[in-house]
Amino acid sequence: MPDFDVREIVPSTRDLLQVLSTRRRNLALVGELLSSEAAAEALRLHDANVSALAFSESSHAMRRAAEATKTVPSLSLSAVASREDCQAARFYGADGVCIQTGLSAADWDALAKVARGMRMLPLALVRTEADLEAAMKAGARAVVISAPTAAEVLALSQKAPKSATLVADLAYYEGLLRTRSAADADGLRALVGKVDSAVVPPSVHSDASFADLVQEVDP
Repeated sequence: MPDFDVREIVPSTRDLLQVLSTRRRNLALVGELLSSEAAAEALRLHDANVSALAFSESSHAMRRAAEATKTVPSLSLSAVASREDCQAARFYGADGVCIQTGLSAADWDALAKVARGMRMLPLALVRTEADLEAAMKAGARAVVISAPTAAEVLALSQKAPKSATLVADLAYYEGLLRTRSAADADGLRALVGKVDSAVVPPSVHSDASFADLVQEVDP
């Protein structure tokens, strides 16, 4: 049984695609938040003009952050594989979800329809060229390209159609589980003009120079 009440789920009112899609003109920054002090950190990142928030899993922390900021959309980076996963993400405040790799086009489309039914943005989780090809065949409009280095992300981004919204997530995985971020300021700078947006870990956005980085890559 789910640990949430589906009757309490309300559709998203925040347009995640709009803030993530920059047509490669600049790099929209998506601040990753951890579970501790999520609401206060969400407000700090709102003041820093991040485009969106990201969470490694759908949890009460994401819901607190979503309620604190009101206008900044949230992305759940946890790979969803079922209707219940999508419902949980929305219940906890997600405005977009990552659909796991390895699904057939029909299964991907079915989950995407569940997400869209709650007005969330479905993003394809891409870690290989095969994942990217499958996502495009399934009709994905936005993808999260996950790899531990900017060079690997850029190699995949070059194979994506210009019409796709590309979100970079420099991160390590164990199977389907995202374990930790590998992004730093220089890695993010390398993505400008190549992808639309990128996930920024606390190690970067907690630095005193973060406001300058925002102004540099997303003026």
